[in-house]
Amino acid sequence: MIRNIVFDMGNVLMRWDPDSFLREFFSDEEDCRAVGARLFGGAEWTALDAGAMEEDEAIARMLRDLPERLWPGTARLFREWHLHFPPIPGVNALARELKGRGYRVYLLSNAGTRFTAYREAIPCRDCFDGEVVSAFVRQVKPDPAIYETLLTRYGLSAAECFFIDDMPANIAAAKDAGMAGFVYGGDVDALRRALREAGVEI
Repeated sequence: MIRNIVFDMGNVLMRWDPDSFLREFFSDEEDCRAVGARLFGGAEWTALDAGAMEEDEAIARMLRDLPERLWPGTARLFREWHLHFPPIPGVNALARELKGRGYRVYLLSNAGTRFTAYREAIPCRDCFDGEVVSAFVRQVKPDPAIYETLLTRYGLSAAECFFIDDMPANIAAAKDAGMAGFVYGGDVDALRRALREAGVEI
């Protein structure tokens, strides 16, 4: 029986779409692509999620690989990206509904220490019975260790957990750990159906 609903954050509870806000910092399309790829697609971003690098070191390395004319905008983007991370209302409302029906609600997310700066922007944050954020445990999905951390920290049975994430590899790892799971692609009704099929009363 499912008793615990575990939510990812990016593109589940909060919309992560750098292409939608890069144009607020750079007018040229090529600049947008270059900066977006370097900031959000490089090894430093992964290291930040893993808690393996400080932000000052990360941005210094990123800037070195970009033309100097892009440094001011890139530095501002790095400081402010979390202000462009809007909620996904339907999923946050679902989390509240599940909490109201007696299910325990958890967050399991790959995120850097910047998480503390935008946690308050997550509408359903007061529903969480617990959180595991990668930078603070130095483990990242889909590493099996981070799922084990969630289970052991909160005394959960994997068979009683349903995990929602937008990345198939992360759901595959959750299932390997014994959880049920669903790859969320933006359709809240499909998510509700998957929860019902797993026996969740929603």
